[in-house]
Amino acid sequence: MRSRYRTYFWPVVLIVIGLFAVLVDVNVIPTDRLYRLADLWPLILIVIGLELLARRALQGAAATVAAALILLLAAGGAVAYVSIGPAIPGGLHSVDVSDRIGNLNTATLNVDAGAANMTVQGNGSLGSDLYRAHIEFSGRKPSVTLDRSTGDLRISQQGGFAIFENRRFVLDLQINPEVTWSIKVNSGAANDIFKLSAVKIASIEINGGASREDLTLGSPKGVVPITINGGALTVHVHRPGGTDVSAQVSGGAVSLTGDGHQASGIGSKRWQTDGYDTATDAYTIEVNGGACTVTIDTNVPSG
Repeated sequence: MRSRYRTYFWPVVLIVIGLFAVLVDVNVIPTDRLYRLADLWPLILIVIGLELLARRALQGAAATVAAALILLLAAGGAVAYVSIGPAIPGGLHSVDVSDRIGNLNTATLNVDAGAANMTVQGNGSLGSDLYRAHIEFSGRKPSVTLDRSTGDLRISQQGGFAIFENRRFVLDLQINPEVTWSIKVNSGAANDIFKLSAVKIASIEINGGASREDLTLGSPKGVVPITINGGALTVHVHRPGGTDVSAQVSGGAVSLTGDGHQASGIGSKRWQTDGYDTATDAYTIEVNGGACTVTIDTNVPSG
């Protein structure tokens, strides 16, 4: 009987975790209610105890049915408890942070957050400021630090268990285009907009879950790598006309459209401009995920 208990309990736990992830992704359960999951840890002990009692009191198929009902009722109760719960205690907060450019010529932006909405854009009117950040958040206050010796700008909202600690994170970041930037983002479900047509970029790396990425780029200096990894990815890349680019998309179901030329299928697709092989200035784009939809064009949005 013990082996059967292990067989039922942990698969249901995994199913419940996946169910929560789906419900959050489709906005059935707002992320600002996930903190209530922390209240449910005693439920695990209760479920284990009830299953043990059921298996001692019942035999055969009746014990199996009782164990399944206990797990289903516990899972349904957990979903209901989280979905109808109140928003995060303390509500929504905001913080504004900036720092001087000093003698920096290069900088690295590192963003670590859970579910995030970000807008990062170059702003030539920042003057002596390296960046200006406006953050709206719930839960723990984000950390913003600048290491002047390396130009490493870190913006993070970290906690013990990300599913409990990271609740709402909206970042509006303006960066100084006088500096060459490397950008690295680690997040969960994300909706990101990068307006970098006036910014000199050394590299971009984005790691997330289910995310939507919209990148507007300027003319590259050298071969600039852009790497995006995640689960379900929708990626739009806009660049100036005449800019050479190579793109490779790998995963499950993939769709790659480059300047109107579309390729889709399972596994990996590749496309590049005619002049990429001999170009000294170009973008190299690599996207890896489960389901990937990638569009690359020269339709640079205004503003």
